[in-house]
Amino acid sequence: MLYENIKKILKENDISFDEIEHGESQSCEDSKRFRDEACLEGIGSKNIVFHAKWEYYLVTTIWDKEIKARRFKKEFGTKDIRFAYQEEISNLLWATIWSIPPFGFQNKTIKIFVDKEIFNSEYFMFNPGISTKTIRIKTPDLKEIYLSLENKIKLFEFLEEETIFEELS
Repeated sequence: MLYENIKKILKENDISFDEIEHGESQSCEDSKRFRDEACLEGIGSKNIVFHAKWEYYLVTTIWDKEIKARRFKKEFGTKDIRFAYQEEISNLLWATIWSIPPFGFQNKTIKIFVDKEIFNSEYFMFNPGISTKTIRIKTPDLKEIYLSLENKIKLFEFLEEETIFEELS
């Protein structure tokens, strides 16, 4: 269902994409290896679901970037932040931990935080809820997709000791 919804969003927004099939990916490193083998240009994604104060947040960043929950405590309104459990992710997004996509789920209430650095690359790649597939789109198209969603979307940027958040526009 998740994969079909992603393809529907791409079609509705008239976005061209590349899709590759590969071995099963169970980590960002696996996905990177498969993309390298396919000679795909662009950056891969890391999508993490956090739980804080009875709410869930999806954080989308670059595949090898370390995300520290403490950088989001002010924005989430608490320092008590944890990674969501697989059961929560399954119920919330219909995804598994190693193939969470950056969009495409039916949940319209989860807030999405997107690393501003993603938009410095020409192409963006992600697993579409299936660990044996990768989809590649142009990063301006990713922004177009986010603007079409009902979810609240914020961009973030890590500075020295500060994290800057801004509404997507």
